Amino acid sequence: MFMRIDRRFMGKCFGQMQELGIYPGQIPVLGLLAYKDGLSQREIAEHLRIKPPTVNVTVQRLEKAGLLYREADEKDQRISRIYLTEKGKQVKENGMKKVKENEKILLDGLSETELCLLRRMLEQITENIEKIPGTSGKMTQRK
Repeated sequence: MFMRIDRRFMGKCFGQMQELGIYPGQIPVLGLLAYKDGLSQREIAEHLRIKPPTVNVTVQRLEKAGLLYREADEKDQRISRIYLTEKGKQVKENGMKKVKENEKILLDGLSETELCLLRRMLEQITENIEKIPGTSGKMTQRK
């Protein structure tokens, strides 16, 4: 059921994000940099719990689109720090606005009590996912 919901919801979001020039999976990177600009690719991977090669591809695409740029770290020239451009900040805001609008539509018709219960159940499911045996539990981000 979760996979069916995810597939349908992401399908709807995909077209909206393409209109903004991004993919839905790039929003977490933009959001993280909006919260804490100047992270390295390794730090982004750790914060978002995604694989470094996925971050690399995402950063390259966002950089090519003019949504972010890299600068060498002042203390360690081997490390690149990643920053949002003004265009990137605007796209992130527009993307988050779309996500919030979609979430509101998604949850339409549920009472406050039902929303509270749903939130609690989803938190429990998230905790339970950590109990599932597997390698790292980390997945790659959608591109």
